[in-house]
Amino acid sequence: MDHDVKFSVRSSSIGLTERLQFDGNVTVVRQLATEQEILCMCYTESHDFLAAGLTDGSVKLHKTSPKGDNLVLRDVETTQKPSPVTAIKHRPVHRSRPITRTLLSTYANGCVKCWHYPSSQCLYTIREKRQTLGLAYHNYLPKFVTVGDDTKLFLYDEETKKLERVFHASDSLEVMDGHKSRVFSACFNPKSAHELISGGWDDTIQFWDTRQPYAMRRISGVHICGDGLDISKNGKEILTCAWQRDNAVQLWDYGSGKLLVTIEPDSYTSLLYCGKFVTNMFLACGGSDTNLFRVVDLRSQATLALIRNLNGGTYSFDVGPVNPKYAKKTRTLFVVPQLAFCAGRQIFEIDAQPG
Repeated sequence: MDHDVKFSVRSSSIGLTERLQFDGNVTVVRQLATEQEILCMCYTESHDFLAAGLTDGSVKLHKTSPKGDNLVLRDVETTQKPSPVTAIKHRPVHRSRPITRTLLSTYANGCVKCWHYPSSQCLYTIREKRQTLGLAYHNYLPKFVTVGDDTKLFLYDEETKKLERVFHASDSLEVMDGHKSRVFSACFNPKSAHELISGGWDDTIQFWDTRQPYAMRRISGVHICGDGLDISKNGKEILTCAWQRDNAVQLWDYGSGKLLVTIEPDSYTSLLYCGKFVTNMFLACGGSDTNLFRVVDLRSQATLALIRNLNGGTYSFDVGPVNPKYAKKTRTLFVVPQLAFCAGRQIFEIDAQPG
């Protein structure tokens, strides 16, 4: 299925053919379906495709414009030994760096694969001896980190394809300077060449420096089960979106680790898998139990847009381009880019704007 479904909903609790429930000013720009459950997704660098990582080990790329064909990323290894795709991302886009048209994907069997997606060719494969559960790119250096079920973080140099450092807890029984359980999320500080954070099942956010193996400090009481960590562009605030009933969405001071604010659910609670800053003014998150995707206005801490009653939890989402009809607005800070998220076997691309 590859077609556009367009409808706008401006009031709450309106049922559609799939019994979706909408709150706020939301337009579904595109709705796509796959044959398998989607565990992760992202836009490509130029927003020309939406890439979905599936449970059967394939990566499906759906075109976002009328031109071109949909693509499938599979090689002999992922065909003969299929394993769920746990994360998929592209290098951060900078004006000074050429677009590579590559995607990096991780798999539950420990594979890390780099794809040149226009040719559907796998450029290289790294094989880790663990379940690899997530990845994060450095914001401007050619490096990335992977996380997994062995409590460790692996830092790679993208140019040499070599493992640079393993981050882990020390043997000390007096301090908790690393993770004690599986790790699902990591995020580099955009204002530092060396600092990153990570979170997982041990209910801690660990702070790391790439020049040393052990964590420097931590935040406790945050249960991360997906890509639920982010750092603001100015490097001063941490966003945590946690798989827990209480205090699911919180903002923390990066420097001190102190809690700044807990953003309460104003309508429906959800056990969150994913979340990130959309702009300086907005964040988005998604989860399960109440299967929903939510956009929050950081100024009022209220929900700008909400889609619920989805056919599956929201495991992943990405930030897309600004809709051209808003691009010339003088106050572009208040414009929300298009967003795409996955739920079950579907991807929804939406436009949500303040009323």
